[in-house]
Amino acid sequence: MRIWASACLLLCLPAGASAAGLFGVTHPTLACGDDVILRSLSDHTITAQQSPAWRRTLFRQGDCHLVTPDVRWEKIANRNGLPLMRRVPPMPGLPPLYFMTGDITPLAPPLAGPAATPAERHAPAPLTPPHPTPEPTAPDAPLAHPVAPVIVQHAETPLPTDIFFMTRGFQKLGSLILTLMLAGGAAWVMILILRAGWRMTRRRGAIRQCMELAERHRPMLARWYRQAQAGNGPSHTPWETHVERFTHATLIPALARSGRGASWPGIRRAVLAHITTMAAGTPGRPQDGSITPGFYHQDMNQEEYAAFCSQWIEKAGWETHPPVATGLGTVIQGHRNNLKMLVHCWMDRRPVHDDVILQGIKEKTDSKANIGAIVSNAPYTQEALLLGKKHRIFLLHHEDIFKFVSGIEVPDVA
Repeated sequence: MRIWASACLLLCLPAGASAAGLFGVTHPTLACGDDVILRSLSDHTITAQQSPAWRRTLFRQGDCHLVTPDVRWEKIANRNGLPLMRRVPPMPGLPPLYFMTGDITPLAPPLAGPAATPAERHAPAPLTPPHPTPEPTAPDAPLAHPVAPVIVQHAETPLPTDIFFMTRGFQKLGSLILTLMLAGGAAWVMILILRAGWRMTRRRGAIRQCMELAERHRPMLARWYRQAQAGNGPSHTPWETHVERFTHATLIPALARSGRGASWPGIRRAVLAHITTMAAGTPGRPQDGSITPGFYHQDMNQEEYAAFCSQWIEKAGWETHPPVATGLGTVIQGHRNNLKMLVHCWMDRRPVHDDVILQGIKEKTDSKANIGAIVSNAPYTQEALLLGKKHRIFLLHHEDIFKFVSGIEVPDVA
């Protein structure tokens, strides 16, 4: 910008600016188009501390030239204490340059000739250029002062790698990579902590749900535990079998419905240990074991047969109401674990027909029972079997009633 400003200033100067005189340098010196760069290159204390590449770069940026004493210069301005000079005669492509004040000296004016006559004074002056161009000399003629050309030295452009190292780019890049690695590691640790907390929360929720279900069916589990420890009865089953059946029929389906099924393998041992401890610590009811079902015989009447069936149902852990006689047989109501069961007892020497089945269907529908069954000492006809299957009425023999009602545990199974 300073070079263009100097050029504009040169164009605005009047034509008579050359009257200020001509100047020359006392020795080969440096002139630049930028006064600040000229001062930096002329200060030996600064240049001694810098590399040659730095000096070449400033030489190129400041449009600097090496000037010899045989070139004449004309002063056109002064900036910050440095004279701005232009070449006489001008040379195409060479802008005005700044010189150090101590490097230039005014040239002596030409000697005056003989006095001019009045006619010569009034004669028009010949049209000659203000600054005659020196005549070229022969190539072989010796020169008093050798003419040195104006040398323009271009500095080498620094490579991108040099700039990268000078600005410490690798250090910044390494710091960025290290920061990203630390942030990624912290994020990964945080994800692991959140996942562990989420799994622990789901595990605790699954254990709590299993404990609630076990507490809900505590009487049934306690009865199974006592039967397994006693080791007698028509349906002697080991305690482990009872617990596995309870887990597969009740606990695992409940966990699957709540979305916690995947937690079961991790909590299985703790839940089974809690169920065993709870069942072993539950005291038995006083009436347990006091009921001793009688023996069946063919001379029983309908009332005795209903009492016989009711004893086996109560022995299996159901709370029963006294049998109620109806038009066809006797009805026994049982309750356990929020289940309601209606058992229709019918004693006959002939096969059971569909009219008894229809009576059992009607009684189940009217009482809104969850389970309906018909117990008889006689076999069932084919029509009765099809009708019971269609309406989900279980047709049993009295020898199978204890095993049937013992296998009904919870609403999930029913």
